[in-house]
Amino acid sequence: MKITVGVQAVIIQNDAILTIHKRDTDTLEDSYILPGGKQEFGETLEQAIYREVFEEVGVAVDVGELLFLREFIGSNHDNAQTNGSLHIISPIFRCKFKDGDGTAIPASSPNPDPDQIGVAWIPLHELANFPFYPNSLIPQLIEIANGTKPKRCYVGDVN
Repeated sequence: MKITVGVQAVIIQNDAILTIHKRDTDTLEDSYILPGGKQEFGETLEQAIYREVFEEVGVAVDVGELLFLREFIGSNHDNAQTNGSLHIISPIFRCKFKDGDGTAIPASSPNPDPDQIGVAWIPLHELANFPFYPNSLIPQLIEIANGTKPKRCYVGDVN
Protein backbone atom coordinates (compact mmCIF):
# COMPACT_ATOMS: atom_id res chain seq x y z
CA MET A 1 0.00 0.00 0.00
CA LYS A 2 1.20 3.47 -0.81
CA ILE A 3 -0.02 7.01 -0.92
CA THR A 4 -0.88 8.31 -4.39
CA VAL A 5 -1.50 11.81 -5.69
CA GLY A 6 -4.75 12.36 -7.57
CA VAL A 7 -5.21 15.85 -8.99
CA GLN A 8 -8.66 17.33 -9.58
CA ALA A 9 -10.05 20.35 -11.43
CA VAL A 10 -12.84 22.72 -10.46
CA ILE A 11 -14.38 24.18 -13.62
CA ILE A 12 -17.37 26.45 -12.98
CA GLN A 13 -19.33 28.29 -15.67
CA ASN A 14 -22.79 29.82 -15.64
CA ASP A 15 -23.39 28.64 -12.05
CA ALA A 16 -22.74 25.00 -13.02
CA ILE A 17 -19.78 22.72 -12.30
CA LEU A 18 -18.23 20.30 -14.76
CA THR A 19 -18.21 16.71 -13.48
CA ILE A 20 -17.24 13.28 -14.70
CA HIS A 21 -20.23 10.94 -14.74
CA LYS A 22 -19.23 7.43 -13.64
CA ARG A 23 -21.04 4.12 -13.27
CA ASP A 24 -19.80 1.42 -10.93
CA THR A 25 -19.58 -1.79 -12.98
CA ASP A 26 -20.50 -3.98 -9.99
CA THR A 27 -23.39 -2.04 -8.43
CA LEU A 28 -24.44 -0.03 -11.52
CA GLU A 29 -24.69 3.03 -9.26
CA ASP A 30 -23.89 6.41 -10.79
CA SER A 31 -21.67 9.03 -9.22
CA TYR A 32 -20.21 12.38 -10.22
CA ILE A 33 -16.68 13.54 -9.47
CA LEU A 34 -14.41 16.39 -10.39
CA PRO A 35 -12.29 15.79 -13.51
CA GLY A 36 -8.84 14.49 -12.67
CA GLY A 37 -6.73 11.48 -11.90
CA LYS A 38 -3.37 10.17 -10.80
CA GLN A 39 -0.22 12.16 -11.21
CA GLU A 40 2.43 10.25 -13.16
CA PHE A 41 6.09 10.05 -12.21
CA GLY A 42 8.04 13.06 -13.53
CA GLU A 43 4.89 15.12 -14.08
CA THR A 44 4.20 18.41 -12.31
CA LEU A 45 0.78 18.87 -10.69
CA GLU A 46 -0.11 21.35 -13.43
CA GLN A 47 0.89 18.90 -16.18
CA ALA A 48 -1.14 16.15 -14.50
CA ILE A 49 -4.28 18.33 -14.35
CA TYR A 50 -3.87 19.39 -17.96
CA ARG A 51 -3.43 15.78 -19.14
CA GLU A 52 -6.20 14.31 -17.01
CA VAL A 53 -8.80 16.91 -17.98
CA PHE A 54 -7.89 16.46 -21.64
CA GLU A 55 -8.17 12.66 -21.37
CA GLU A 56 -11.52 12.73 -19.55
CA VAL A 57 -13.17 15.78 -21.09
CA GLY A 58 -11.36 16.31 -24.38
CA VAL A 59 -10.52 20.00 -23.94
CA ALA A 60 -7.45 21.96 -22.92
CA VAL A 61 -7.47 23.98 -19.71
CA ASP A 62 -5.54 26.74 -18.06
CA VAL A 63 -4.64 25.65 -14.54
CA GLY A 64 -5.27 28.32 -11.93
CA GLU A 65 -4.95 28.55 -8.17
CA LEU A 66 -4.86 25.71 -5.68
CA LEU A 67 -8.25 25.72 -3.96
CA PHE A 68 -8.12 22.65 -1.72
CA LEU A 69 -5.82 19.92 -0.51
CA ARG A 70 -7.90 16.85 0.28
CA GLU A 71 -7.08 13.41 1.59
CA PHE A 72 -9.09 10.27 1.05
CA ILE A 73 -8.22 7.41 3.39
CA GLY A 74 -10.48 4.65 2.12
CA SER A 75 -10.64 2.68 5.37
CA ASN A 76 -12.34 5.68 7.04
CA HIS A 77 -15.32 5.87 4.66
CA ASP A 78 -18.20 3.93 3.14
CA ASN A 79 -17.08 0.93 1.11
CA ALA A 80 -14.02 0.52 3.36
CA GLN A 81 -13.86 -3.14 2.39
CA THR A 82 -13.39 -2.15 -1.27
CA ASN A 83 -11.40 1.08 -0.76
CA GLY A 84 -9.50 0.16 2.42
CA SER A 85 -6.13 0.12 0.70
CA LEU A 86 -6.54 3.60 -0.83
CA HIS A 87 -4.83 6.69 0.53
CA ILE A 88 -5.01 9.52 -1.98
CA ILE A 89 -3.78 13.09 -1.62
CA SER A 90 -5.77 15.36 -3.95
CA PRO A 91 -4.65 18.87 -4.79
CA ILE A 92 -7.74 20.51 -6.29
CA PHE A 93 -7.15 23.44 -8.65
CA ARG A 94 -9.42 26.04 -10.20
CA CYS A 95 -9.26 25.71 -13.99
CA LYS A 96 -10.87 27.26 -17.02
CA PHE A 97 -11.09 26.24 -20.62
CA LYS A 98 -8.45 27.61 -22.94
CA ASP A 99 -11.15 28.32 -25.54
CA GLY A 100 -13.05 30.41 -23.01
CA ASP A 101 -16.57 29.05 -22.98
CA GLY A 102 -16.21 25.26 -23.03
CA THR A 103 -18.88 24.80 -25.69
CA ALA A 104 -16.49 22.60 -27.65
CA ILE A 105 -16.65 19.62 -25.28
CA PRO A 106 -16.60 16.58 -27.57
CA ALA A 107 -19.30 13.92 -27.39
CA SER A 108 -16.71 11.33 -26.39
CA SER A 109 -13.49 11.68 -24.44
CA PRO A 110 -10.09 10.79 -25.95
CA ASN A 111 -9.09 8.47 -23.08
CA PRO A 112 -11.87 8.07 -20.49
CA ASP A 113 -11.56 5.93 -17.37
CA PRO A 114 -13.19 2.49 -17.79
CA ASP A 115 -16.12 3.46 -15.54
CA GLN A 116 -16.63 6.92 -17.09
CA ILE A 117 -19.87 7.20 -19.03
CA GLY A 118 -19.70 10.90 -19.82
CA VAL A 119 -19.32 14.42 -18.56
CA ALA A 120 -22.08 16.49 -16.99
CA TRP A 121 -22.63 20.12 -16.11
CA ILE A 122 -24.51 20.19 -12.82
CA PRO A 123 -26.07 23.44 -11.58
CA LEU A 124 -24.39 24.27 -8.28
CA HIS A 125 -27.71 24.78 -6.49
CA GLU A 126 -28.65 21.17 -7.44
CA LEU A 127 -25.29 19.53 -6.67
CA ALA A 128 -26.39 18.25 -3.24
CA ASN A 129 -29.14 16.25 -4.99
CA PHE A 130 -26.55 14.20 -6.90
CA PRO A 131 -24.16 11.48 -5.69
CA PHE A 132 -21.26 13.93 -5.99
CA TYR A 133 -17.87 13.38 -4.38
CA PRO A 134 -16.32 14.96 -2.40
CA ASN A 135 -19.76 16.08 -1.24
CA SER A 136 -18.42 17.88 1.83
CA LEU A 137 -16.99 20.53 -0.53
CA ILE A 138 -20.37 21.52 -2.00
CA PRO A 139 -20.92 24.58 0.25
CA GLN A 140 -17.41 25.86 -0.51
CA LEU A 141 -17.82 25.24 -4.26
CA ILE A 142 -20.96 27.38 -4.18
CA GLU A 143 -19.06 30.11 -2.34
CA ILE A 144 -16.25 29.94 -4.92
CA ALA A 145 -18.80 30.41 -7.71
CA ASN A 146 -20.03 33.50 -5.86
CA GLY A 147 -16.50 34.92 -5.70
CA THR A 148 -15.55 33.93 -2.15
CA LYS A 149 -12.18 32.30 -1.55
CA PRO A 150 -12.12 29.03 0.43
CA LYS A 151 -11.71 29.51 4.18
CA ARG A 152 -9.14 26.73 4.42
CA CYS A 153 -7.04 25.04 1.79
CA TYR A 154 -6.52 21.76 3.68
CA VAL A 155 -9.91 20.13 4.05
CA GLY A 156 -8.76 16.84 5.61
CA ASP A 157 -9.92 13.27 5.02
CA VAL A 158 -13.23 13.83 3.25
CA ASN A 159 -15.39 11.86 0.87
